Amino acid sequence: MKNKKFEIYLMNVIEKYSKILLLDKHTFEVKSVLENKDSWLECVFNYPYLNVTINYGNKIIKRWEDKEDIIPFIIHEMCHPITDPLYAKATSRYASKDEILDEREKLTDYITNIVVKNKLGENRHLIKTPLKNLTNEAS
Repeated sequence: MKNKKFEIYLMNVIEKYSKILLLDKHTFEVKSVLENKDSWLECVFNYPYLNVTINYGNKIIKRWEDKEDIIPFIIHEMCHPITDPLYAKATSRYASKDEILDEREKLTDYITNIVVKNKLGENRHLIKTPLKNLTNEAS
């Protein structure tokens, strides 16, 4: 289900970290549709183009509402446009898809940890949902 407050928050996080990850030439959008219903977030990157969709589900919204730190998960998804060109090329060649998927996820986690552990987004607590219209509206 679409959640406008969460989407505003998510776009604010994306805007901040896209500069850190040098993704500011990419176009991001968010949608409340998951291909894998067990996922929290998914990145759909339209390689070789620079448009990216971050899909979200109820599990990540619940954690956000519970005030958990979900920024590392968002950063992880934002790292996929960096790693997916490798994935796209490698899967079209001789390595197995499982081998490449494993390496892709490791590389994505590695980049995420660079950002998170080096605090390359200090003051992330300042990313807030706008205060107006925060009534219990289902968006």
